[in-house]
Amino acid sequence: MIAQYEHFKDYYLITVVVDRSKSKTLVEASIELGVKPTLVANARGLMHGKQVGFFKLAGISPSLDSLYLLVPGSHLDSVMTTLITKGKLDHFGGGAIYASHINDYWLRGTAVFAGTQAAAGGQAAYEFQKDLMAITCISQRGSAEEIARGAMLAGSPSPTISFGYGHGIRDRLNFMLQLAINPKKELLEVVVGSAEADRIFEIMVERGKLDMPAMGFISTRHVQKGLINTISWQNTTPYPATMEQIIKAIDQMQGNTNWRASGTVQTTAKKERKMLRDLVGLNVIVKRGLGDAVSLAAMEAGAGGTSVIYANAYPQHHHAKTLEVSDEREIILASLSEAQVEPIVQAITSLKDLEDTPVMLYTYPIPQALTYLK
Repeated sequence: MIAQYEHFKDYYLITVVVDRSKSKTLVEASIELGVKPTLVANARGLMHGKQVGFFKLAGISPSLDSLYLLVPGSHLDSVMTTLITKGKLDHFGGGAIYASHINDYWLRGTAVFAGTQAAAGGQAAYEFQKDLMAITCISQRGSAEEIARGAMLAGSPSPTISFGYGHGIRDRLNFMLQLAINPKKELLEVVVGSAEADRIFEIMVERGKLDMPAMGFISTRHVQKGLINTISWQNTTPYPATMEQIIKAIDQMQGNTNWRASGTVQTTAKKERKMLRDLVGLNVIVKRGLGDAVSLAAMEAGAGGTSVIYANAYPQHHHAKTLEVSDEREIILASLSEAQVEPIVQAITSLKDLEDTPVMLYTYPIPQALTYLK
């Protein structure tokens, strides 16, 4: 039952996207800062190809890790500043770090944040980019690259792509019809200026045919602050600075990316779409193997479907001083109406399968979303 869980307000979800070689350094830093656990999911990026004479080389997909940390608002700047310094995230191509406010945070069987205000060592806070929006897209396996390229051509930084699987309409069909719907999914996320968000959102919908049956789900989430230094283009210029670096410098001077939208001309009429407004995102983090039980409980309580990605939690509870051992976790994502949140949270936290095992749940606002609707 939810009454048996610790409940917190004023927490933030920090997402860090970096080259895999940096992950260990940043996980060690986050543990020292008092973040337990730090969740790490394998991901990949995407870069535009390089022109060589008459030939264009295929774009590369660098191996990345996505780190997820839950931190109280009073420690947000110190944690982000330390991670930027340790991972050199302020360097061009260094990666991305961004924070979103969450509504409610419940946990049981896992350590709560235990940091101190001095954790950042007195470092000055960065001038973060503000007024950002994260666009998250859950698509059929194999579709994410096309969606990502559309977003990048529209001016977004390189999206992050993770693998997972979905529960939803497929689970309600008979066996023969289930074969027609692939449960494997790709989760794509990109962070852009809020003034650009609607335009890039629309392009992603078009590229992924996300308004068609069983093609996916796309939503937005407010990002209160961030530093986005991912690379979208392979180096193609002999000059000291690439156009991407010049644009990034202007972003930093402006404090956000909304200046880009001032020169954008709408060349086609925007489609009238039936948007889903003011939803609530619910993420549930459990040990690997329990995701199916959580998803089915959520759907029985009224959720339309869930998506699941895999991650490792560091440090492992009984090996707090080593990163060689981790807990495998599942992160279950659901998008709900406000009225659905309480009964679904109650249904999940009442599962006997979750007794005596670490569980984390948190909710956050989803301003708009889109999927196929009859």
